[in-house]
Amino acid sequence: MKQGKSQDLYQDWSDIIERNAVNLTDKVYIQSLDQGRGLTFGEMNDYCNRLSNFLQKKRIAAGDRVSIIGKNTIETLVLYFGILKYGAIVNPIFFEESESNFYRIVNMVKPKIIFFDEDLNLDASQCASTEWIKFSEHGTGQKGDGFFTELKGYDTTFHGQTVKKEDVCIILYTSGTTETPKGIHISREGLFYMTDEITDRTGITGEDRVLEYRAYNWASVQLLTVLSSMFKGATLFLAKKFSRRHFHDWLKTHGITISSGVPAVINMLINEPVALRRDDIPALKYITSSAAPLSVESHMRFEELYGIPIQQMMGMTEAGWMAGNPPGRRKVGSVGLPMKHKEIRFLNEQGGECAAGEIGEMIVGGRSMGLCYVKDDGKTERFPEQGFPTGDLGYKDEEGYIYITGRKKDLIIRGGINISPMEITSRVMEHPAIREAATVGVPDSIYGEEVVCFVVTRMESDVSNDDIIGHCKKTLPDFKIPKKIIFLESLPRNQRGKVAKNDLLKLFEENSK
Repeated sequence: MKQGKSQDLYQDWSDIIERNAVNLTDKVYIQSLDQGRGLTFGEMNDYCNRLSNFLQKKRIAAGDRVSIIGKNTIETLVLYFGILKYGAIVNPIFFEESESNFYRIVNMVKPKIIFFDEDLNLDASQCASTEWIKFSEHGTGQKGDGFFTELKGYDTTFHGQTVKKEDVCIILYTSGTTETPKGIHISREGLFYMTDEITDRTGITGEDRVLEYRAYNWASVQLLTVLSSMFKGATLFLAKKFSRRHFHDWLKTHGITISSGVPAVINMLINEPVALRRDDIPALKYITSSAAPLSVESHMRFEELYGIPIQQMMGMTEAGWMAGNPPGRRKVGSVGLPMKHKEIRFLNEQGGECAAGEIGEMIVGGRSMGLCYVKDDGKTERFPEQGFPTGDLGYKDEEGYIYITGRKKDLIIRGGINISPMEITSRVMEHPAIREAATVGVPDSIYGEEVVCFVVTRMESDVSNDDIIGHCKKTLPDFKIPKKIIFLESLPRNQRGKVAKNDLLKLFEENSK
């Protein structure tokens, strides 16, 4: 796939952080909703320079790797931006990752330093060649604590070092819904263009007040809110987690203009409504939705209930944000148009490019892409130059808007016929008693695979297996009808809100005994 033709707009993150420190010295960059305090652009730059001097004293080279295991706090982001500005490679890991994955990731990354939150009881012997440095979420407060107290003794000026735009600046890990999380290298240039295109699509400016409550280590979070706010000089309001009880107050009290979102949160607010109305939050332009499919029914129900627009978008760790609905020109059910620096096409099973409306696999390319996977043995596998096969199935309409119909790996092949789990799930979700649903293919001795659907019902709903099967028969052909309905109290999800397919298959096995 040919690379994007976009003009070379590249700016290094060191220059962006410095520029904001000069032009927006006293403006709050990050306000922690849980910590009850903030940090200005000027203060962030000072801390970045202190950390740079610290890393230089530790003889960390520009291409060395530094891991962070932290919560959504000011301190964690100070470390993130400080490493990024210095020119080392930052490897952000979420606080709630499983302990086995902590050790697996850091042993693959082989960082020179691991900064970890003091609330974690980690075993440094699991990566003995690395220096482990504990930090506190109270570190940038007035009293200071531990590592950040030491850091305050370093100079707030740093003379910089040579970095190139081709240099790797970050190693991120995928969510691992069906397999072990994969490490991905992203260059300084790639990270910049990923940020540039999402701010272009969302329209984020320095006047915006952006709300984020998802885990900071997600690529979507870094690009949509953390880096975009730094890039454009906006103020980021950061919470450790989503709170249904506090969501309304966050939006209203702080005059939030753009809020991140995921289908799990949107569905929660539909099923357990809160006292939130459009008139109470006039500053809010929209809520985003990404990370997992959002049904048209849920989209429309949320907007009818709250009067707040949803902007659907789509991304993946390997490519950053790939598509998004432009504000004011959205299509409900579509993930929108390709991003500014992306080229997207769909290929059919013969390898030919799909016509408008024809379903195929989504291929993405452009200058705003990751570079490669990192294998368990430390070797890298570069992404194909002709375009990265995403594994998503879908199509473009006549205007170029993208619609996703399922995942290639998730296709159920029943008796040689391909069945999209998303289609079955959408039909089941149309039943008024169903709150959530997920469909998978399970082994079958006759057909190879059979269709099974997992459902979560609404409170006080009395619905049976036969009721749901009967509902499906009204709109689906016989070969697509679920063979079995399994009722759950909740769907298993990973930390990013995506349904964990492997967990569903385990539940099916347990249910079948």
